[in-house]
Amino acid sequence: MPVAPLPSLRPVPALLLLVLCAVRGMAADAGSEVSLRDQFGKADSLAAHRGEVVVAIVVDVRRLSTIQRWGEALGARYPGLHFLNIAQLPAEGPVDMARVTATLQKRVPATVPVLIDVERHWAQSYALDTTAPNLLVFDRSGALVTRLRGRFSAAREASITPVLDGLLAK
Repeated sequence: MPVAPLPSLRPVPALLLLVLCAVRGMAADAGSEVSLRDQFGKADSLAAHRGEVVVAIVVDVRRLSTIQRWGEALGARYPGLHFLNIAQLPAEGPVDMARVTATLQKRVPATVPVLIDVERHWAQSYALDTTAPNLLVFDRSGALVTRLRGRFSAAREASITPVLDGLLAK
């Protein structure tokens, strides 16, 4: 009995799918392997937290105050959740590492590390607009599960809590 051939994907969509999968994989790997220093000089990265559910909050350093509500709300709801707070330095302007470090040491509690991304690795790797907070949720293997952009609101919190509930229950 002859076997019918499987339908094939048209060449262009198949190639596009292959490219999109490769780009998504590269973006996740690029961001997770970058080690950044916080305002106290301590290095950290997503890769260092394999085995944990991680929420990375990435924002332009000039809008760092917009992440406080996210940290408070999600930290209170999920005490064991690990956060990577990442301050993206602007591409141009008078802001530099020394100035940002000094400002963070004065204004942010010592218990809240803020990783400083001078070369904008996270924004480039994950195609982020850092004019508002970006929440990137990673599972225990370091894979990006979901992302959310915007200031804290009850509606945004309600959209991300089912994802976190599911990841933390595993």
